Amino acid sequence: MLKMKSHIQIKPLSIVIAAAFLSVFGAVWYGVLFNDIQQESHRFTAEEYAASHPAWYMGGVVISLFIAWGLALLIRLGGIAGIRAGVKASVRAAIGFGLPLVTYPLVFSPLHDFKLYAVGFFQIVIAWIVAGAILGAMARYSEP
Repeated sequence: MLKMKSHIQIKPLSIVIAAAFLSVFGAVWYGVLFNDIQQESHRFTAEEYAASHPAWYMGGVVISLFIAWGLALLIRLGGIAGIRAGVKASVRAAIGFGLPLVTYPLVFSPLHDFKLYAVGFFQIVIAWIVAGAILGAMARYSEP
């Protein structure tokens, strides 16, 4: 006999909070902690990064919203609420989507920069797991 999965409600506020975390974490990760690797790998100077138009940063916020929404969808499809469910969905997303996407530049860039790959991969793993925990913690069971 098939067991019905529970209906999970994902609050829109949790998606916004998770996206805000992803954006801030990414800014600290790439802009502060690993800025030197980022600049060296992309062959940009600090001045070139500083001259970037602010609209590009808003693009990062939009991307973070899509990531948070996708993680929320995986939690909802899993039918289980809670931090553990959020972490589990995020680990699956990091393996199934994050790892392959961050590997493209490593494989196809003529530089094959493993340092930047490692920085990007661990940023995805850490950020997505925390975002998933936020989403899972705020998810609630609802009536079908």
